[in-house]
Amino acid sequence: MKKNRVRFFDFSLFEFFILLGLLMPLFSTQCLAQNTIADKQDYPVWEQWKTVGYSTLKWGFWDIYEAQLKTPSGLYDVDKPIDTDLALLIDYRRKISKKRLLSATEEQWAHLGVSREDRKRWIQQLSKIWKGVREGDRLVFVLSASGGRFYFGKQFLGNIDDLTLARAFMDIWLSENTAYPGLRRQLIGQR
Repeated sequence: MKKNRVRFFDFSLFEFFILLGLLMPLFSTQCLAQNTIADKQDYPVWEQWKTVGYSTLKWGFWDIYEAQLKTPSGLYDVDKPIDTDLALLIDYRRKISKKRLLSATEEQWAHLGVSREDRKRWIQQLSKIWKGVREGDRLVFVLSASGGRFYFGKQFLGNIDDLTLARAFMDIWLSENTAYPGLRRQLIGQR
């Protein structure tokens, strides 16, 4: 006796493979598009750039971090600082909590004269992206004409679409009014 089976699709094996052949390009194109976006965010483009300068921030006897400034050409024009992409690589030599990183950033912005409203808004944005660091961790900030990107090592952390915020973050190190003029001189290659 033959059992009755309920069939949802009445395809032959040949028709199934034809349908599969037609659908595969749709799925692969979608996957390729998603991978391209992820690769663009995760690709550490700054690794191919040339170093402009480097410096170490010390506090007393302790090294806090080593910083390195990179550009595609290896040059930094102090007269046109925003005419090229920049990458600031910070290699931490001490454990620092997320709360302390945010607090230190706000203090530096206050030193640079950033308004309280902007500082508060920007710190809220950074708090959604950053995490604390340990000795040996690397935080990377890449600044371009469209904003900035944060990386933890080579791992993408988040975008800063607000160009004013992105530039203000880089100003902590590169502004003529920075709290660390010696560090700035070394980073921009003026030893």
